[in-house]
Amino acid sequence: AALFLVIFGHLVGRELEGMGGVAYADYILPGLILLAVVTNAYNNVTLAFYGARLQRHIEELLVAPVPAWLIVAGFATGGVLRGLLAGALVTLVALPFTELQVHYPAITLGIAVLSALLFALAGLINGLFARSFDHTSVIATFVLTPLIYMGGLFYPVDRLAEPWQSAAAANPMVYMIEGFRHGLLGTGGFHGAATFGILTAVTLLVAVLAWGLVARGVRIRA
Repeated sequence: AALFLVIFGHLVGRELEGMGGVAYADYILPGLILLAVVTNAYNNVTLAFYGARLQRHIEELLVAPVPAWLIVAGFATGGVLRGLLAGALVTLVALPFTELQVHYPAITLGIAVLSALLFALAGLINGLFARSFDHTSVIATFVLTPLIYMGGLFYPVDRLAEPWQSAAAANPMVYMIEGFRHGLLGTGGFHGAATFGILTAVTLLVAVLAWGLVARGVRIRA
């Protein structure tokens, strides 16, 4: 995050007039924070759940009087906490490089928590189906990170030419980053009810899927 802020935010950004009414370093900061939040939440749960399967101590949870939803909630909570702590650390690192002022704390925290929870649950599903340590990093490396980079982290999506602008509309990270940027900087196109509604619905859907897979013992019962 510090390298991005120094190289793009200052060395490159100082040659720009700014974006969205703010300095370029401030503009890219929300995306960098959200990148840390979702990747750490995802990777934490993926590795933890795959490690539990690999070392077979997942069986201790299965034979204990612990419902499946509580197993899912426990792993997801660990991922959310790690994601939020990573995001807070990136924010602290960025303070000397930016003029950060949180305009809407509730929106900022809400999107951060929901995004962390969504990707923590998705990470659990990845950890459930992974057959090796290589499989635990494939989605994060080749799907998640490119979606964030192409989701308006470094540039406004509305400046893209067609058909790329229409393609970007299908990227869920665009709405997360725009909402998070709005909460931090007070700028950007943000439709609160739609963003929170879709993010909540998708999170619930992934949570039900993760719970159903664990409850049926998919890939964790002999």
